[in-house]
Amino acid sequence: MQKIINYTLAALCVIGLILVRRFEDVLFYDPFLNYFHLTGADRSYPTIDRIDLNVSLLFRYSLNAILTLCIVFFLFGKRKYVQFTALVLVIGFLVLLPIMNYLLVDFSKAHEMILFYVRRFIIQPMFLLVLVPCFFYQQIQQKKRPSTMA
Repeated sequence: MQKIINYTLAALCVIGLILVRRFEDVLFYDPFLNYFHLTGADRSYPTIDRIDLNVSLLFRYSLNAILTLCIVFFLFGKRKYVQFTALVLVIGFLVLLPIMNYLLVDFSKAHEMILFYVRRFIIQPMFLLVLVPCFFYQQIQQKKRPSTMA
């Protein structure tokens, strides 16, 4: 019964991630939402308020991070998995945000796709997509190992 409750709560957190994505244009300041959807002559580099953008990215990343941590907790129930996920999320943000800011200051068409993917890692729960399969794999491997008696 507890597994069903945990999986239901994890599913609700996934719905939360979907809602963050669905209402991104209302909840967050991101001038690149339209920029990366346009192509050709219609596309011109947007005017950016870097402080508002950074605050908005922090807010969005935090929402995604909280939901990601909850999903990991509800799926695995292991404190060490949640702690590792939190560490990866913090380090990820601390590495990616300065890279994005550098790319914003030194923007050129050559850096456009790098900016796209760095921004994507910040605004989407990409670490969740990497870590959850890793944790499942680790659990499978632990079950295969014969237990040793000390």
